[in-house]
Amino acid sequence: MPEHSGKYTCHVSNRAGEINATYKVEVIQRTNSKPVLTGTHPVNTTVDYGGTTSFQCKVRSDVKPVIQWLKRVEPGDEDRFNSTIEVGDHRFVVLPAGEVWSRPDGSYLNKLLITRAKEEDAGMYICLGANTMGFSFRSAYLTVLPDLKPQNNAVPTATSPSLPWPVIIGIPAGVAFILGTALLWFCQSKRTCSSSSSSSSALPAGQRPPAAANRDRAGPAPPPQPANGDKDCLSYEDYVARQQLLLAQGGAAGAPKVYPKIYTDIHTHTHSHVDGKVHQHQHIHYQC
Repeated sequence: MPEHSGKYTCHVSNRAGEINATYKVEVIQRTNSKPVLTGTHPVNTTVDYGGTTSFQCKVRSDVKPVIQWLKRVEPGDEDRFNSTIEVGDHRFVVLPAGEVWSRPDGSYLNKLLITRAKEEDAGMYICLGANTMGFSFRSAYLTVLPDLKPQNNAVPTATSPSLPWPVIIGIPAGVAFILGTALLWFCQSKRTCSSSSSSSSALPAGQRPPAAANRDRAGPAPPPQPANGDKDCLSYEDYVARQQLLLAQGGAAGAPKVYPKIYTDIHTHTHSHVDGKVHQHQHIHYQC
């Protein structure tokens, strides 16, 4: 009843001390009408993708009403929300409520702010005003324009840092290995060709190529220059070739005597110097 209006104090004490708090209670006449939404708000609104917009709701009530915003849940999206309420034939999700402002004309105002608008923010919104006598509501629609920014569909390069280190290191190593193998094969092939040419010169005249046969018809090749003053010294390969040539020509009676180059021993010498350095020399001796 109105006479119960006033200030009330709560007093609490124990062995450690005491505290108290005072509250003001105001008893008003029971309202006989439910809240009424005045003006034209909320109104349909359009916002750019990622933009900011707001709805507002103005409610007239004898006492301070409860103003709540609801958003209709589209069919198939019920699982996206933890809890929904059913109003009529539709389900709604309750949005966080903001502060309710009192106006001098006895009405109350509340706003719903939407930031960084996305496609899922589009839909129907309801402003609901309620008191002890009932409730009233009004709906409006929000449209979110599509995102016009170009999509970045850049194709990652082959040297992306996401490649594992073994691949980054293994590819150059594999290329180097292949090039080295090819170079070794080329050198080996060239050496084999050179050996084949040397062997062909030692064949009899009947089995040698035409060019070599022509050289034989012209006469025997002059003997190689002696390696020293008293003996004709040849390598072992040249010695064998010379002997085969002489046999093909009918003997070596009048030919100069030649000696193969034969390696006999290898000597290693070690010299120690006063300053502590040690030098090691290796000598290879051969005789013809």
